[in-house]
Amino acid sequence: MKLVDATLRIHHTAICVNDFEHARDFYTRFLGFHLEGEMDRRGEPTLGEVVGLPGAVIRWAMLRHGAHRIELFKYYTPHGDMAPRRQCDFGYSHLAFEVADVDSIHRQAMQAGYRCNSSPKVMRNGHTKVFYLLEPEGAVTEFLQFLKKGEAHSPQGGANHGDA
Repeated sequence: MKLVDATLRIHHTAICVNDFEHARDFYTRFLGFHLEGEMDRRGEPTLGEVVGLPGAVIRWAMLRHGAHRIELFKYYTPHGDMAPRRQCDFGYSHLAFEVADVDSIHRQAMQAGYRCNSSPKVMRNGHTKVFYLLEPEGAVTEFLQFLKKGEAHSPQGGANHGDA
């Protein structure tokens, strides 16, 4: 059975954080998201029902970039696992942005003091060039450039033609 709805489209990606201000600043100041709304000590009973955590109390914000939104959560109650997720752990693993110049984005990320797993690498037999940035608490944000023929060999990314 296929889901049928006249409006079905992506609205947001939710991210749970520990340091709310640091995360909000990363998405707004570095990535250019705009704050649509924010609430502190949000704890209406229906919130707990919807998220499956009765009695949940959170700090919340909705951030927008173009047609996509990031929904930030900081749980005051209950306390969650504080360990960063690895890419191989079960569930959603990262958020990805398509960019025009991944090398420039990498330079800007490094200049801003963010950590990256690697420099940009050419992958998928020369179709893409990517790197993973670790946001302030370790969640992964991928930056992805689709390459045109002849762009696969660049000084920073090398000729790394992986299968990922």
